[in-house]
Amino acid sequence: MQHKHLVWAAAIPLMAGAVIAVPQKPTNPQGEPAVKVDKKEMKKAIPFCHRASEVVGAEVKNLAGEKLGKVEELVLDPTSGTIEYAVISFGGFLGMGDKLFAVPFGKLKAPEVPEGNKLAYFTFDIDKAKMKDAPGFDKSNWPDVHAADWRGPIDVFYGTTNSRAVDKNAQFRLCKASELMDMDVHNPANEDVGEIKELILDPRRSRVAYFVLKTGGFLGMGDKFFAIPWTALKVETTDKKDKLILNVTKDRLKTAPEYVAKDWDHMSDPMWLSDVYKYYGVRPYWETETPGG
Repeated sequence: MQHKHLVWAAAIPLMAGAVIAVPQKPTNPQGEPAVKVDKKEMKKAIPFCHRASEVVGAEVKNLAGEKLGKVEELVLDPTSGTIEYAVISFGGFLGMGDKLFAVPFGKLKAPEVPEGNKLAYFTFDIDKAKMKDAPGFDKSNWPDVHAADWRGPIDVFYGTTNSRAVDKNAQFRLCKASELMDMDVHNPANEDVGEIKELILDPRRSRVAYFVLKTGGFLGMGDKFFAIPWTALKVETTDKKDKLILNVTKDRLKTAPEYVAKDWDHMSDPMWLSDVYKYYGVRPYWETETPGG
């Protein structure tokens, strides 16, 4: 949140008349002049969150504001919580309505000013002639995004690099955002803690800011929803299947920050989000990562 601080001049009546006190430059506790805060830069520094259910379905436009298509799916790295690719249908723009294209997420730029609470659109700077040669696939025949070599041709085409793309021995898996929805989360004792009901994204940093966990019988108090940093999860992969582990006790979860959908303005407030990360002992990623685009 940004607060405006006003410094008022005080008029002090004296016998000879009135003397106006000149406001001094604000100082910090050490007595040094306070550093002027650039509000525009501050806005860029903090995360601005959107639900994954809003990002999927968002329009994609070119620099001229013409509609190119829409986001059909997101491909994530479940270990780090980064958004790696947006899968886009370009429709009439390319005259290939039955094809989908995976685009490195960093190539898309989110608008500075959202329309209400929803993501208005993404901007994608791409030449139509070039896009016709981009790696694509049929809607009815999805490739295996888990395969280590799937991303290679895409990164080459768009000029993006990632060491994992060329390291055949790298232990990593990508997954579709839709695969994570309703996925069970366990604690180290292999108890079913709950399931993922929503992913909250920071598009400018290509990150899952946090996920919404729905608990039920685990707490013995009916369904409750909690906001949990994605990086608080540990992803274990066995036989090409991912298992999500959250190191939290029942008592600890009972007092955790809750997620209330109707209070979305509060749920996307950076101060509240900082408290969520602090509760789980996870360092906020926005303290070390610069927004892209």
